[in-house]
Amino acid sequence: MLRARVGVGLIFFVNGAAFASWVSRIPALRAGLGLSDGTLGSVLFAMSCGVLLSFPLAGKGAQLMGARQLALLAGLALLVMLPMPFLIGIVPSLVLVMLEVGAALGTMQVAMNVLAVDVQARVPRPIMSSLHGAWSAGGLVGAGVGSLAAHAALSPLLHLAGAAVALAGVLLAALMLLARARLPARTGAAPLPVRPSMSFRRRGPRADRVLLGLGLICFCAFLTEGALADWSAVWLHDKAQASESLAALGYAVFAGAMTTMRMVGDRLLEIFGSVRLLRLLTALGTAALAGALVLARVDSAMLAFVLLGLGMATVVPTAFAAAGRRADALAGGAAGEASAARAVALLSGFGYSGLLLGPPLIGWLAQATSLTWALGLLVLLVAVIVWLVPLLDGRARRESVTPIAHAGSIHRF
Repeated sequence: MLRARVGVGLIFFVNGAAFASWVSRIPALRAGLGLSDGTLGSVLFAMSCGVLLSFPLAGKGAQLMGARQLALLAGLALLVMLPMPFLIGIVPSLVLVMLEVGAALGTMQVAMNVLAVDVQARVPRPIMSSLHGAWSAGGLVGAGVGSLAAHAALSPLLHLAGAAVALAGVLLAALMLLARARLPARTGAAPLPVRPSMSFRRRGPRADRVLLGLGLICFCAFLTEGALADWSAVWLHDKAQASESLAALGYAVFAGAMTTMRMVGDRLLEIFGSVRLLRLLTALGTAALAGALVLARVDSAMLAFVLLGLGMATVVPTAFAAAGRRADALAGGAAGEASAARAVALLSGFGYSGLLLGPPLIGWLAQATSLTWALGLLVLLVAVIVWLVPLLDGRARRESVTPIAHAGSIHRF
């Protein structure tokens, strides 16, 4: 399984590096087209919408053609479109292109997480955290190369075209490793499950509480991360009186702690147990963030970002692994990759809904109250994760489940 693990890790790396490469040249795009803050926000929102809208179709695509083929097609589409925003001269066309970039990005993320769940099921020890760590490593490399390219005044078009070619080579190497690992390329149509499915059809099977609980965990985790990315520096500068350069380190400290923890998290989860370790770390992060908001000091805030990064790092990878086990249990072990694809698409939809909602929600709350009170919402969200941590138990959950209301009730869970 070493080849399979390395192959899936490289796919995570490519996805993270492609995303960070694009993000690193956003200032150049803004300057080149003379975009206002509001217009740039609309462009970025279109990309996020593309990611979110791709998940239901990606889950179905993974069932029909197999996650390996879907990862290849979506990855190549993403890399082909990576330089395209810098070939567009008008905003409406740019919005459409970013919608397509987001759709390719999201489809690839569903496919690679389905592959990760499949490999995890064949390995006796946890590996999901290290695979997501590969995504973070790709992000660091993509952002670093983008920073060097910008410093050297390299054209964004040339930079992203070169990055796309290089990452295409890595992607093909990853798919070759997966082929040699003899993982199934695809699965047949899934038989009708004998227990409740997580399919959301108006007159179909009903949703499972555990899967929706895992989705809520992802929603809270993604919303928290997105809000910190956009608002931590603003809060440090305005409320903690940090300089602009010091305030910019806030999210970097959080992201660095997450990356470090993801590289060693699998082993720690194996030693201490997922429930015990994650509950401890997320509880510490919750308390530290609450204290930092009250004290409004740079040192306490940086400590809170470190603890919160350590606590949140393995939450989403563990949730994906738990969803794969749960989906397999609900299908009686018969649906394989197909049931895992639906579970991953479900959790991805919840997570990226939070990522979309987080930054504007914090802004609206800050306008109505204050930024400190608005960020207090994150304390409540991480507390919800602490409460739901038992759902991330490393043991397969095969007990009977009481279904709850179907599609129309998801948003009220």
